[in-house]
Amino acid sequence: MERIVLVTGAGSGIGLATAIEAARLGFRAVAAVHRPDQVAGVHAAAAEAGVEVEADVLDVTDDRRAATLVDRVEPWAVVASAGFMNPGLIEDVTIDEARHQLEVMLLAPARLVQLALPGMRRRGGGRIVLVSSPLGEATLPLQGWYSATKRALSALADALRVEVIDDAVDVVLVEPGAASTPLWDDARDELTERRTRSVRPEVYDRGIALQDRVRDRSAEPTEVAEVVGAALRAAHPRFRYRTPAAAVPFAVAARVVPTSVRDRVVRALEEL
Repeated sequence: MERIVLVTGAGSGIGLATAIEAARLGFRAVAAVHRPDQVAGVHAAAAEAGVEVEADVLDVTDDRRAATLVDRVEPWAVVASAGFMNPGLIEDVTIDEARHQLEVMLLAPARLVQLALPGMRRRGGGRIVLVSSPLGEATLPLQGWYSATKRALSALADALRVEVIDDAVDVVLVEPGAASTPLWDDARDELTERRTRSVRPEVYDRGIALQDRVRDRSAEPTEVAEVVGAALRAAHPRFRYRTPAAAVPFAVAARVVPTSVRDRVVRALEEL
């Protein structure tokens, strides 16, 4: 039986690389993109990679459109990759902006799961891959809202994994480290804009410098896509995948290092 993998946030970056990797592995890949102008880019990237990827436009917060797409493609697997950074001090990010981020990065994946699960049960199984981040465990200044959505997504995955185990549906959490994607450009623009109206512009100066250093050391999206591909093709996938390896000590330290010590380390990193 043909196995269809639906990937959200697939107009660029990790999502696009994942859709191409899924096609390379022999799945029928459907790339859900946010804007119509991204469709041609998906097809061009797939052709360059020597594979075929379908593309469909989906605003992941549009419940009706999401239901229509899931009903049409009947995915064996859903890879929830849509997201954005939305960086800034907690006090500088409006509640409406934070609410939209929660809609895109937490509620939309949950809605896709709700839509896809009945079909997965009918077909005897499926796979749900939620793309999270080590920042779900270790939060940095200016990334509070992003980390909040990722931490909540991890909690949702833990609950869901047990709830669907009897339905032969695997729930996998992928926590990539920094990857070189267009999100960095958007995040830098937002930091620069919010700096102009913040009472603490010096924090933004340090944040922009730190982000630039992290971006310079970022992995390619294809590295993350290969990890997602491993989770898709595994007969019995692990509950959690992390990549690159450099992200692991950061996440582990967040669980074992006292909060006061961790905060001092984070401040020191900002000032390097």
